[in-house]
Amino acid sequence: MTEYAYDRTRNALLATWSVGIGNVAETVVEFGDDLRGPEYALQLGYNLALLSQDLWHTYTHPLTAAVDQPEEALARARDQLAIDLVTGAMREPHLPVGNQMQVCESDVLEAAHMVGRILHKIGDADVTEQAVADVEAEIAALRQAGLGDLTGRANQAVVLTRSDPQPQQVAAAHAYLEKNPLGPPELYTKIDATSAAVAAAHWLFAAVMIMHRAAHGNMSDAPPTYPHMDGERPDDDLAMKVFHRLDQGRSPRDVVVGLIREGVAARKLLEELLIAIGHAGQLYTECNTTMPPEQITDTFCARTRRMAVDGRDRIL
Repeated sequence: MTEYAYDRTRNALLATWSVGIGNVAETVVEFGDDLRGPEYALQLGYNLALLSQDLWHTYTHPLTAAVDQPEEALARARDQLAIDLVTGAMREPHLPVGNQMQVCESDVLEAAHMVGRILHKIGDADVTEQAVADVEAEIAALRQAGLGDLTGRANQAVVLTRSDPQPQQVAAAHAYLEKNPLGPPELYTKIDATSAAVAAAHWLFAAVMIMHRAAHGNMSDAPPTYPHMDGERPDDDLAMKVFHRLDQGRSPRDVVVGLIREGVAARKLLEELLIAIGHAGQLYTECNTTMPPEQITDTFCARTRRMAVDGRDRIL
């Protein structure tokens, strides 16, 4: 989601968002000399951030992931429909009538009215149009991310935890891992974290199996038959929890979605999985002391690649 900061020196509002390896910022509102006080700019930034949070909630919690929850599906559908009404609410918000205020059922639409009310207090048409233009850019980024395109402002989706992976993003993450099984940086900066974690879980299983076979003198790269280590219990390590659930025959998608529903952040899960793939490579090296380290690493990557590619139909 987008956060906002008031630049007191320039009397301007900045929009900031993460791109996976840091934050970017751009000026979205320049206030005139008539601004009555910094608290108005701060309140506008606060309300815009709340609106951004509610907008991106429609991306992280898509309607398709709530088909078996009628009330939740209704709330998500209401918020999806409200997106088209956001800028109108900013320009013409519900205002108090006496001591009463009309409140919208949709969180998205109510957040837009809240932004509109502070814009009404500021009373500057230029400020209103600048704020509307920024929210229009946010909505365009949201819709772009929903189509699997995480370029530009939509890049902020890489740090969000989407409740359901996007198949095209999983495929893209798999392709990046095929180029570099040890975890390319693009997984952090170009792929949504949930989808990247699904692909990484699949590659972790291949990496651990290759390492395990090497430790026992087995040089086969064929995908294993599930279950493989039925008697072993998962420990508290997140990556090993993923491995053991995969080893019981569950798909990477189901394992990742299950952990997300248990409250695990997708970004943290992705980081743990890629670290674990690296550890598997290190253990593989310790099992093969007769070759130069770089050659052992290349062999590990090649064998992991073959197993992961051969078994890619199991990812989803």
